[in-house]
Amino acid sequence: MPLMNVVNASESDRERKREFIARLTQTYADVMQMRPDTIRVVIDEHSRDSWGVGGVTLEGSGQDESLPS
Repeated sequence: MPLMNVVNASESDRERKREFIARLTQTYADVMQMRPDTIRVVIDEHSRDSWGVGGVTLEGSGQDESLPS
């Protein structure tokens, strides 16, 4: 049984996580030719002030992964 652990530096809303888990599971199942009910996904979310890049937090770095609105 595969386990995918996704580490994310931004928190997401519940509906977005549900969609992500469903789509990631289905993609993995399709590519690896496995039953989706055997695939596990864990999302580890961390606030941007708990994640560092180049010696500074993401919060203080000015980096933004979001798509423009």
